[in-house]
Amino acid sequence: MPILLVTGGAGIVATALRPYLRQHYSLRLLDRKPVDDLAANETFLSTDLTDAQQVDRAVQGVDAVLHLACAHGTDIHFQATVEPNYHATLYLLEAAHRQGVKRFVFASSHHVLGQHRGDAAECFDDMPIAPDSYYAMSKVFGEAACATFAQRNILQTFVIRIGNADPQVSDARRLRMWTSARDLAQLVCIGIEHPDVRHEIVYGVSESPNPMFHNRLARTLGYRPQDNAGGHLGPGYLAYEAMTVEGSGRDYVGGAYADAPLTSVLVETQ
Repeated sequence: MPILLVTGGAGIVATALRPYLRQHYSLRLLDRKPVDDLAANETFLSTDLTDAQQVDRAVQGVDAVLHLACAHGTDIHFQATVEPNYHATLYLLEAAHRQGVKRFVFASSHHVLGQHRGDAAECFDDMPIAPDSYYAMSKVFGEAACATFAQRNILQTFVIRIGNADPQVSDARRLRMWTSARDLAQLVCIGIEHPDVRHEIVYGVSESPNPMFHNRLARTLGYRPQDNAGGHLGPGYLAYEAMTVEGSGRDYVGGAYADAPLTSVLVETQ
């Protein structure tokens, strides 16, 4: 099996993806937190992605990279994103280039469009960038870094702007952008295997009764979502009318991230 390096291997998204991805790849899981439930074709490597030498060793011998790890939060300081989200992404891209890796799948986020109002009539696929937080700004940087490496013919890169990857749908905003693990895994496989990928941006979303993203490019590349958000409502699901006006960000693509104030860059990370 090809070897797929997965950063953030102990995280919620990686944990949900692993059963699907290991059907196609041997997984090398990277994280600072341990992963104890390894399958036969999975290995774990304790790695600090902010250490370039550790990153270079971790990338040796892999066929593709899935970069999920990041620092995030509605109240995150800018300085708290610099090492894990900016430097680590560049370390991985450069290491992948040095080691001859051909495919790099970057987990971006719908938050790069988070400041747009969610009640706009049009689909958001081609809307201009409108990051809602320092976390989202770092995702915009990651997308740009992937484009740079791809346009220089160094790597083939595939950006997935993930919607909501919770196990169940909790409210009406998330209903419009939810993704199941198996649909997200299908997109990862397209990013690794499709012959026409150079630098593409798609959306990590399943079907939805009222989709925020039509995901036209992904469908052109063969994406066929198997799940519909409407069939995965959580027990505490909130309809639009039941969501609070303040704090929930119900009227924005980015939800609470778009509602929260930006922390000053002058405030030091605690």
